[in-house]
Amino acid sequence: MRDDWRTAKGAVGLATGPPWALPGEEERVRLLRDTGAGLSKYFDGKASNMVRSASGSAVELVRLVVSHFPGFRDACIYRGRQVFLYKRAQIFVGDVWGSFCGEGLGSFRDISELTMFADYRVPVVLRQLGIIEYSKQLAEMVDGKVEIAAGSEMEVEIRACTVVAVQLMCQAIEQRATKADCHPCCLPSGHLPCVAVDWWLWERGEATREISPPHHRTHTIFY
Repeated sequence: MRDDWRTAKGAVGLATGPPWALPGEEERVRLLRDTGAGLSKYFDGKASNMVRSASGSAVELVRLVVSHFPGFRDACIYRGRQVFLYKRAQIFVGDVWGSFCGEGLGSFRDISELTMFADYRVPVVLRQLGIIEYSKQLAEMVDGKVEIAAGSEMEVEIRACTVVAVQLMCQAIEQRATKADCHPCCLPSGHLPCVAVDWWLWERGEATREISPPHHRTHTIFY
């Protein structure tokens, strides 16, 4: 068992690159092993079997992921109501769709039902663009790199507002764009999936990360 743990730990190091200890390294290893165990138990050890079992539905594939892998159950309680954000489950489905260009194994008839992937990078870009605005207290905490607790009202609001903002961006783009403007990621219906806008925002954020203001700091396994 211990040798298995060392092997998984080495895999985490190889995948991420840095030779130093990663935050939550042992938890990352545990989640990696849980994922492998779940694939072996339910899908004959193949992620492709899980994708095929969703029968071309992105929503069903997200459901399968969160049903079989507890580490993907990105949910919390906000003012007495349960909120489901499912960042890692949705980004898995989005990456399958993107990798296969929406064809074959990556063909999902309902990819537009997915939200953007709520994490820490996109809120920085939306804030720079003036699309979202933080309260004075929250701005001081984010800019001061003060840790914001996972599941706290502030953390949930940052992520949820990001989801809503990107959804509204997609709608606005669709209303203004013509067929000639159509992005390669547009669906035959003309809809621009939030997945595509998330990718653009994330890439912009990564490209300017050295000169951008800080992102919010939260210790979590969900993003």
